[in-house]
Amino acid sequence: MKNNNLLNKALLFSFALLLLISSSCSDEFLDEPKNQSGLTEDVVFSNRAVADAFVSGILRRYRAQYTTVDSGGLYSQYFARTIKGNDLIQSANWYQFDYAHENREPSYRRTVFNWDFNYEIIFYANQLISGVERSEELSSNDKNELIAIGKTLRAFHYFQLVLEFAPNYLTDPNAKKLPIYTEPVTGATQPKEPSSTSDVYALILGDLRSAIQVLPDTRIGKSYVNKEVANGILARVLLVTQDDWTSASIAAQEAYGGDANTAVVSTNWGNGFNNIEDAEWIWGMYQDEAETNFYYAAPHVLTDHLTLSYQATYVNSNFVNEFTASDIRNTFFDIYNSATPWRKFVTTKFAFTFDADLPIMRKSEMVLIDAEAQFRSGNEPGARDLLFSLQSDRDPNAVLSTNTGNDLLEEILLERRKELYGEIGVEWFDAKRLRRPIVRDNVHRVVLTVPADSELFYLKVPQKEIDRNPFIDANINN
Repeated sequence: MKNNNLLNKALLFSFALLLLISSSCSDEFLDEPKNQSGLTEDVVFSNRAVADAFVSGILRRYRAQYTTVDSGGLYSQYFARTIKGNDLIQSANWYQFDYAHENREPSYRRTVFNWDFNYEIIFYANQLISGVERSEELSSNDKNELIAIGKTLRAFHYFQLVLEFAPNYLTDPNAKKLPIYTEPVTGATQPKEPSSTSDVYALILGDLRSAIQVLPDTRIGKSYVNKEVANGILARVLLVTQDDWTSASIAAQEAYGGDANTAVVSTNWGNGFNNIEDAEWIWGMYQDEAETNFYYAAPHVLTDHLTLSYQATYVNSNFVNEFTASDIRNTFFDIYNSATPWRKFVTTKFAFTFDADLPIMRKSEMVLIDAEAQFRSGNEPGARDLLFSLQSDRDPNAVLSTNTGNDLLEEILLERRKELYGEIGVEWFDAKRLRRPIVRDNVHRVVLTVPADSELFYLKVPQKEIDRNPFIDANINN
């Protein structure tokens, strides 16, 4: 049974929602907020406890139920990326259009949801930063920490937007797809013209580096952000920009604690991958039976074939073959005895329950980022040692790699897929940032190739945003 280390969050949750309602933006990001009953800004930011409740309300949106199962909170965005690759296969069920790389037109559900969800959280983050800055009651220490939390959340969601709606940073840093808002939107706010991808990344990096200087190591619970989380986000961003491998290594080490051998130890493998209290988890979405999103929680609800759920996701047999029999991550079974190739294997990595916690960031990912950063910096022995720290924990028969050059890089990238499959869309993420194609083999239900730098790696700007923002060219998606 879980030891709920998020008691403060549970106690403040209902209150937090009232705070959000009182000052929230409407369903459309640029609409004027409605005047509803609730607490005013001067009350919300009058003391730390109430401000923390506001943050709790923001983070609750990460696993909200929006319109459909495949357009829920943050988890649905990650899972949509996950099933765009070659390793997992989606049946004709939820996320089937993401799986087929078809769900990107300006009025489609994925496009509209990913735009609205991320800009909604950015709105709240800006509201947090602005409200705290104007507060006359909060202490300077509380103000600095709350502003840093707001900047971390803002950076994280601009990062999601630029991944989803713009070409790769190295492909076209001058592409202008996303308006930048750093102040709360009100009825008087004028729409912004789209900024370049490089400017969006500059904002992201500036926010994160500023926040890291202030954020503490402590936090209410693992669904909240702290210095570790901000460093982990920074490490991911630097994987994309690929211009500062030293900083990527430092950020990753700060996130996983610096000792790779102890950082990778996890009790979640073989136990459903649904417990945020695992020491290896850095950041996750907490759930309990009173605070659950029921049948929306990807990946668990889609991949678990042993529990009453959607039972929609299968595993490519060629990916299964990459795992040794002694690897604890080899959780693949042929339970259907199907003659259909794509239905041969399922995974028991994720066990679905209504109180299943959802991963956002883990230390093992950070160790692998550090390994790649060491490789890119010319320290191949260091990269091999970091890689082995994970491999030897997952597989007692693992041996230290002797690979060099591109073979070593490919081994690191394969290990990322083996460790993180189903979680954060790592296969899609690496293909996009490294300007590689996604090539599906003939095991798949939908066989396709997405060329490197293809427009299929990003969504179109929503039509409603084009219609309402006079600074966005009507031909932006052409």
